[in-house]
Amino acid sequence: MGARLMRSWLLRPLIDREAIEARLGAVAQLVQQTVVRGEIRKELKGILDLERLTSRITLGLATPRELVALRKSLAQLPTLKNFLTAPPKGGSELLRLLHHEIDELADIRERLEVAIAEEPPALATDPGIIRNGFHADLDELRSLSQHSKQIIAAMEERERKRTGINSLKIRFNSVFGYYIEISKPNLHLAPADYERKQTLVNAERFTAPELKEYERKILAADERICEIEKQLFIDIRNAVASQAIRLRRTAAAVAQMDVLTTFAKLAADRGYVRPEFTTTGELLIIGGRHPVIEELLRQRG
Repeated sequence: MGARLMRSWLLRPLIDREAIEARLGAVAQLVQQTVVRGEIRKELKGILDLERLTSRITLGLATPRELVALRKSLAQLPTLKNFLTAPPKGGSELLRLLHHEIDELADIRERLEVAIAEEPPALATDPGIIRNGFHADLDELRSLSQHSKQIIAAMEERERKRTGINSLKIRFNSVFGYYIEISKPNLHLAPADYERKQTLVNAERFTAPELKEYERKILAADERICEIEKQLFIDIRNAVASQAIRLRRTAAAVAQMDVLTTFAKLAADRGYVRPEFTTTGELLIIGGRHPVIEELLRQRG
């Protein structure tokens, strides 16, 4: 963001003296505040391109990982803003304005924290986007999908106790789905609510209301997980998009802080001084240096 803004400033230079002085005043203050400037620049490193992320979100193109990138970037804002809370007396009005313009966006950050997984998949069509505990139905379906063996084992144990058939088995195959298998000698113990499904040489296979209901849920679980997660993700993305004005205003302020602190660091490191403006139309340079040539010579040693 800062690189784009600096390019814009170079292509469209200020011509209003008051605006020029405001910008120079901000740089001058940051030159003096060495520690604050360093902390601001450190926080800026953790903020990604909010303008680009906001554009992709409003266009409906943002991926789950881009929402995580936004969440991590927003987490830096409170600390960044804190370094602008107490400018010295007579300090920069521009920096005061930027402090006001930086919205911490706590509501958006909190929504993303509770809803989006820590490390979601790259695509919105893949499972694992939504954090556990955010949606009750989704949690239930995930439990079904992830713990199917334990659920079947528990159901098998209950049916063995209910029927008194210790050899009773609950199994699955791709043709018949889930079934209860009872050996021929134990067929007389089969409960009335069992429905015959298949006859084998030494056994009979049945289904039961509880097993049919579980089968319906488990076979549809993975598909429903993807459907629910995708819709939740779209809803969350749309909710963030509805706050685009706040996001863009904050992004603009952060971009200005990036450029101003960069100018201040260059001024401090290279001994640049603040120009003085008059109304005479004269240009007076004392002890001038060409910054580009000077840097090229420095690099060449």
